[in-house]
Amino acid sequence: MSEKRTFWTCLLALMVVLPLAFVVRAWESLRESRWLSTAKAEIVVEGGVKQAFAGGQWKLLDMRRLPRTDDARVILAEFEASPTDRAVLSQGACLVRLIDDKGRRFEPVSLTEPIVRKMYPDVAEWPRCGGTAFSDAKDGAAVRMAESFIVPAEARDLSLRIEFPGASAETLIFKWTRS
Repeated sequence: MSEKRTFWTCLLALMVVLPLAFVVRAWESLRESRWLSTAKAEIVVEGGVKQAFAGGQWKLLDMRRLPRTDDARVILAEFEASPTDRAVLSQGACLVRLIDDKGRRFEPVSLTEPIVRKMYPDVAEWPRCGGTAFSDAKDGAAVRMAESFIVPAEARDLSLRIEFPGASAETLIFKWTRS
C-alpha cells in the first residue's frame, strides 16, 4: 500500500473510532446518571463492619488521607474480603469508587501513588480489587486489597462504593466517619 493510501486509511479509521469512543464513554456516564440508572439496591454499612456481598464477607479496614498538594489529597482505602463463594467472585469485575458528601465520584488511580509506596510500602503491594485478587484465595481466608484515589483537599464524608456487575445486583457502600 502506498504511503498516501495508508495516510488516508488511517485518517478515515480515526474519524470512525474516535467518535465511537466518545459515544461509548458518554453512554457509560449516562447509564450511571440518575436519568437512565436502574434502581440498584444499596447496602450501606459503617467502616470496620463485616458485610456479606458478592460471594464474600467484606470489611473496610481503613481510609487514610495522605498529603499530595495544597489542593489535593491522596486517599488510601484498605479493605478485605473473605471469599465464601469464589465462583460468584470470579463472575464479575470489581468496580471501586470514592464518593464525597457533594456526590462527586472519584475513580482509583491506575498506578500506586509514590506517597503510598513511601509511607505504606506493605500496603502498596496488596492487590487491587478484581478477580485476580481472589485467584489464590481459599474460602474464608481474608484477601486484603488497597486502592488509592486523588481527591480535592476539601472533600469530606467519604464513602467507598464497591460494585460487582455480573456477580451482584447490589452495591456495597462503606461510610467512613473519620474523614
